[in-house]
Amino acid sequence: MIAPECPTLDLRGLQILPGLINAHDHLQFALFPRLGSGPYPNATAWARDIYHPESEPIRSHLRVPKRLRLLWGGLRNLLCGVTTVSHHDPYDPVFDEDFPVEVAKHGWAHSLEFSPDVRELFAATPSNQPFVIHLGEGTDADAAQEVFRLHEMGALGPRTVLVHAVGLTREGWELAASAGASIIWCPRSNLFSLGRTLDLSAIPAGVAVALGSDSPLTAEGDFLDETRSAGGFSSAAERVLRLPSRPDDWRAVHSFDGPPELVVRQGRIALIRPERAEALAPELRREFFPLTVEGRPKVLVRWNTPRLLRETAEALGTSEVRLGGRAVHAA
Repeated sequence: MIAPECPTLDLRGLQILPGLINAHDHLQFALFPRLGSGPYPNATAWARDIYHPESEPIRSHLRVPKRLRLLWGGLRNLLCGVTTVSHHDPYDPVFDEDFPVEVAKHGWAHSLEFSPDVRELFAATPSNQPFVIHLGEGTDADAAQEVFRLHEMGALGPRTVLVHAVGLTREGWELAASAGASIIWCPRSNLFSLGRTLDLSAIPAGVAVALGSDSPLTAEGDFLDETRSAGGFSSAAERVLRLPSRPDDWRAVHSFDGPPELVVRQGRIALIRPERAEALAPELRREFFPLTVEGRPKVLVRWNTPRLLRETAEALGTSEVRLGGRAVHAA
């Protein structure tokens, strides 16, 4: 398990745990502030309220090149010890470059409201991959009916993963369970936009549930904030997303929901605390750059954060860059 790069690191007193899996994020929105003034009856009402691309703050954030926005989304997760993310948007070529986290591959549709071709997208999803869709994201009658509509389309089955599912009734849960569908839970996002979240005790036994952060558009902070809000919940993300085991992805932490001292991905150091980096060979230390996010300890990462921060600030037209609502510094 120990990476070839760090055979001399002293990790005594730390827990060596698998990398976290964030089952739901929209990586390109990591720099955005939280938008809206919920609660809303459903996600469609929220989207229509906040989506004004010609106005601030959306206009300036969209000036940041998408590649930069995606990189910040990867770093936001890496800072938590996340090594794999499910990105609920098109798979981008940048993910196959030197990206901070693994981005899971799967079929997806945005939602019944905003994806008119759900049936076709489900049919086109490879048989070994899950099909992920926002569904039941609301507290009204429309949200409650969505699972039945999905079933009528022939797109509800063992590969189907329902994101949010707050609006499902008892009959809806019974249908989802009988179909073998799985769930992704984003509690802090739900509480802000809808005013309530899942009652885990109401979910039928055998339905796998994974934890996701959603984006800062509705959930400020990061995946560690989400794990703490979920209490002792044990996420079934690997099962839900049908992920292979990745023994070369791991983190060294003081506690399960604490910020990492070290993150190794694919056997290579991706993040390390500065005091622990002193044990690395000088030529290896030079590959790392400082990154500090408000409320989190300073770390070193393999991405040129001073340059990323400078380019991002120039595009935003401000000296302050925020990640998940928290100020970012490259020092």
